Amino acid sequence: MRLLHALDPAMAAQLERLAAEYNASQKEFQVGLAGVPETGPGRLQRLALPMNTARPVLYYNRDALRRARLDPGAPPRTWYDMPPLLSALAAAGERCPYTTSWPAWVLLENSGGVFSRQLMVRWTSILATWEQATWFSYSGRSDEGDARFTSGECAMLTTSSASRLDLARRARFDMGVAPLPYYDDAGVTSRELPVNAPAVWVETQSVGVTSFLAFLATHAADERRRREAMEVELEKVWREGKSAPDALQALTPKPKPPPPVIWP
Repeated sequence: MRLLHALDPAMAAQLERLAAEYNASQKEFQVGLAGVPETGPGRLQRLALPMNTARPVLYYNRDALRRARLDPGAPPRTWYDMPPLLSALAAAGERCPYTTSWPAWVLLENSGGVFSRQLMVRWTSILATWEQATWFSYSGRSDEGDARFTSGECAMLTTSSASRLDLARRARFDMGVAPLPYYDDAGVTSRELPVNAPAVWVETQSVGVTSFLAFLATHAADERRRREAMEVELEKVWREGKSAPDALQALTPKPKPPPPVIWP
């Protein structure tokens, strides 16, 4: 079974990991991946399975940066670039320099699309510190931060790239968008802003294709449940004072007890 795709490198790598996991779990249908060349005039047009291209990005209020005497054309590249900007915004009178929507999703994607426990603890601990310094304001588990940003209450926001048109329509200020900041010392690189709609094709429909797509759907459902569990724990860090390591421990699967020994 061969899958053809038009994905950016990061999404292609993620699909390759899932295909390898699928191939390792069964032998009847083996998945192979291949890039799709661009289709020209007169070539066969295929109908494809669309893949979600949305990813966390950074939105910022250029007018707020100007009021803080910051360069509105130089958004932060890494998380280490953020504190000077947030400090300057707070000093200029911004009561909410930074907030985020979908905290767990932003956290997952910030670790390169692979859950990193080390980065989770670092990221969560830093945000807890920023909240104490009034640089960060927790908005909730889903997209509550979007409204706080478009109203002008918060100067910077991390949320989905799919929200760009809606945020631009609602904002009454000069809005900028940039790739999500990252940790440049953790082996994670920044992902560029999405520019097209990626998709996956198959050469022929078969039982193997259906089986693999069902596997992808199950994986997506598992990721969603884990993300929801993370949202609950992250909220306890920012609303109840729970430590990041304790939140991580709560997310660690408990080992299953060995089966009971039945003596004859």
